[in-house]
Amino acid sequence: MFHNSGVVMFNKLFGPSINLLILDMFLENPDKYMNVREIARMVSKNPGSISRTVPQLVELGLLEQVRVGKNIYAYHLNTGSEIVGLLMEFYSRLRGLADER
Repeated sequence: MFHNSGVVMFNKLFGPSINLLILDMFLENPDKYMNVREIARMVSKNPGSISRTVPQLVELGLLEQVRVGKNIYAYHLNTGSEIVGLLMEFYSRLRGLADER
């Protein structure tokens, strides 16, 4: 499970936040598509909290929403975003520092 993996860089640096937990998880899994329930399970939060948070990350351009059914959506990291590119580089460098310890 993601939350127990010990890789929650942004959450550790910037304080507890569902937004940061979700962002951390997607930065760790940049090619993965997940629905709200999968995201909730990965970050150990309830789906209601996730369903309120994910649209904010979509609006910011950090995540992309993809329709996979009539009323079903999946989300993934918006790797085409310049901001996400910078976050991925920052995340990678932070991981490197953490691995050195």
